[in-house]
Formats: sequence, structure tokens, C-alpha cells
Amino acid sequence: MMKKSIVTYETFHGSAKKVAEVIANQLGCKCINVDTPFEAEDLREINNVILVFNFRGPYTAQLTKLYLSRVKEQLKTKNVILVGEGLFSEKEFPIVAQEIYDNNPSRTFNKFFVNGQLRVDTLFPEERALLAKFSELTGMKITDMGELDLNKAEQVASEIEALVNSEEFNAPVEEVPESDTIWVCSVCGYEHRGDNPPEKCPLCGVPASKFNKK
Repeated sequence: MMKKSIVTYETFHGSAKKVAEVIANQLGCKCINVDTPFEAEDLREINNVILVFNFRGPYTAQLTKLYLSRVKEQLKTKNVILVGEGLFSEKEFPIVAQEIYDNNPSRTFNKFFVNGQLRVDTLFPEERALLAKFSELTGMKITDMGELDLNKAEQVASEIEALVNSEEFNAPVEEVPESDTIWVCSVCGYEHRGDNPPEKCPLCGVPASKFNKK
């Protein structure tokens, strides 16, 4: 029997949402925006977390990172699947995905890529400036990526369905009790639940020493 799944996404121009909806429809599960605070954070009854993301600009990147920081402890016992869409090529995407996993380890970790829609000439001036800076810092050339590949999204959805039905994904999970300790950033007010404060605040970047127990 397939365990419970949820598809979360972040979107600005709407393409990541379309991919997320294709996957959620295939799995017959809920599909939510990571900017939906309470629902997005409640993963207690969820086994498989499918995160569809596009690091096209700072706003969507910040939302994704903030969401992951909120559910970091919960993800340790979950099966996490990243679906990259849009900005990165299939060659570059694994590098980004590995960085995400290193910062947010989970029970199992898988990644897929869907060619997304990116029209550089339709972006806002500030987005184009950020992409130019991103290219300068990483050496990655940003070019138009054409239309959103919904056929690939459907293929990925079928592969994910097979994965979440696999023996590996449905093996018993040893539950880790969630810590009752809450740490509050003294600079921006961000709250972190865990036995220890985070190494740095995901919102304002100050070190762990700036956190106080609530």
C-alpha cells in the first residue's frame, strides 16, 4: 500500500505549479504552495515529500530555503524527492540538489528534472540583473529554455509513482520524537525547534549565539 505523499512547490511565473499539479494528480495527493505556512509545515502524517522548485529569482529561492529550514527535523524520517524545473540544465541540477540534501538530510533522497519555461526577455529588470550576477559568480550561462515540457513532467510523475510504491519507500520508519525546545533569533525573531539552535539563522544569517531559548 502506498504511503501518504504531499507535493509542495514554490512559483513566481507559474511553471513550477503546473509541474507540481501533474505529479500530485498522478499520485492522488495534496498539492500546496510552500508559502502556505501551517499546512506546509505539518508533515506528521506524511511519508513522502515531493518538492518542486525553481531557483529563478531570490523570492522563490528564499521561500524554498525557509520552508526547508522549518521542516528540517521532520525531513530526517521522510522520503524526499526534489523535482527541479526551469533554470538549471540537467547537468547543473544535481549540484544544486546535492547542496540541498547536504543541508537537509532525509531518510531517502531522489531527484528529477523537468525542462522549464524561462524567457530571459520577459523577466523583470531586477531578475535579469540577478541572473547576470548569478552567471558571473557560478560561470553558468543563463539562456532561454523554451516552453515548459509537460510531457517530461508526466513521465517524471509516473517514475515518482513507481518510486513511492517501492519496497524501499514503504519499509517501516523509526520515528524520531520532535524536540520540545524552541530557539528564537534575537535579531529577527525566527523560531527554530530542536535540541540545539541552528548554526546560523536562515532569515538574517546571524550565528547560533544570537538564539535564545523560548
